[in-house]
Amino acid sequence: MISDVRLNSYEVQIEEGGRRRGLGQRVLCVLERLAQATRMRCVRLTALTHNPSAAAFFRACGYSIDDTSPPKEETNHYEILSKATEQVEGEDSKEQSTDGALHTDIH
Repeated sequence: MISDVRLNSYEVQIEEGGRRRGLGQRVLCVLERLAQATRMRCVRLTALTHNPSAAAFFRACGYSIDDTSPPKEETNHYEILSKATEQVEGEDSKEQSTDGALHTDIH
């Protein structure tokens, strides 16, 4: 069962020298798989409005304006984007160990 819990990321930043190498996509992939493995509804992140290339990157990765994002009329310097997790019915990709830790296979 998918919970109503969401994975929130307040900052995803790749320094300029590391951009355009797939690192940002890899970071988002890890967040998305973690959210999926723990049955979270979506990944939600904050994008600064003065960085249109970052917003374009997030949108290209499937993120869209979240219903919790402040209205465009307000003078905020950020917007909240989200992407729903893909849940497979009957799939159990997490295992609880005897020490209570959650172990999941994230590649």
